[in-house]
Amino acid sequence: MPDRRFDHVKELEVLGLSPPDEKTMHFLWQIVDEGVLGASRHVQLCNELVLHLIDTDAEGARRARLAGSFIARTRGQDTPVIGNSLELLLAGIDELKPDEQRELLRQRTREWSVAAADRKARLVVTAARHLSAAQGLMAFDYSSTVSAIVAKIAEDRDDLVVVVPESRAIAGGAPYLEEFLQHRLKVRFIPDAAIEYGLSMCDAVLLGIETLRADGSFLNTIGSRMVARLAVEMGVEVYGASDLMKLDRRSYRGHRPEPALRNYDDLLKSGLGISGIERADTSAPELDVVPGRLVSALMTEYGIVPPSAIWALGREKFGSGEAA
Repeated sequence: MPDRRFDHVKELEVLGLSPPDEKTMHFLWQIVDEGVLGASRHVQLCNELVLHLIDTDAEGARRARLAGSFIARTRGQDTPVIGNSLELLLAGIDELKPDEQRELLRQRTREWSVAAADRKARLVVTAARHLSAAQGLMAFDYSSTVSAIVAKIAEDRDDLVVVVPESRAIAGGAPYLEEFLQHRLKVRFIPDAAIEYGLSMCDAVLLGIETLRADGSFLNTIGSRMVARLAVEMGVEVYGASDLMKLDRRSYRGHRPEPALRNYDDLLKSGLGISGIERADTSAPELDVVPGRLVSALMTEYGIVPPSAIWALGREKFGSGEAA
């Protein structure tokens, strides 16, 4: 739902707090209203937002917790890596003095950035090697990880064709187009209604992952399951790309809810002068669940693995693999 950031203004008002400053509102626009795309990018922006609040507000720690809770309940509802990272970032800071809070948060954000970059680099190198012989790739809906994989393959290739369907849900194709053209790639930019045609040019489909589940299924932007199903039917391989930090550990104990609905009024009704248009319900899911049976393999920092391997990899990475 667009303009969700203003709900945080109302929450602060109820608590007797002044509205967020302009920079905080811009961060919230980027994250909860998805002014920029990509879960990994949103985690980075959350870190920057927390540092901004700690540095500029006398009640920075409290405001950071309130903003973190709001983001986890909105943008992070189906993307637990966002709430998980904020929880780790803010753990224990209330007991510290302001100067100590700032230093600890700066240290944690540096450590997070270094670790995340290392995981992504390992994933990208392995994935690019695996797909090095592909003649055509479909990149459906924006993912910074998928973009990096394609760019890595293109370093040694001048004949690679990348098919980018434009998803009308959140216009996730345009960011790919911008990045791929910078690398002088051959891009076919097509409407999402032409996905079957686009798949005919491809050896593989690359999907980003919003949330990874213990059974090897994952959530990604609406349309992803349709693309995967068509690809399987046409003999095109399907890959999901994500590091294990996106694993929803609650899924070990059966927490696998259906994706939340949103309304698409702004997208579908804008400019239509049809009488009674307000009665047309545009609600639909924002994300799809892509089952493991439709996926050839998952690309992770552990390598290229079958979906069935996620259960054991998650326990290796997180211990019991479960979260409250």
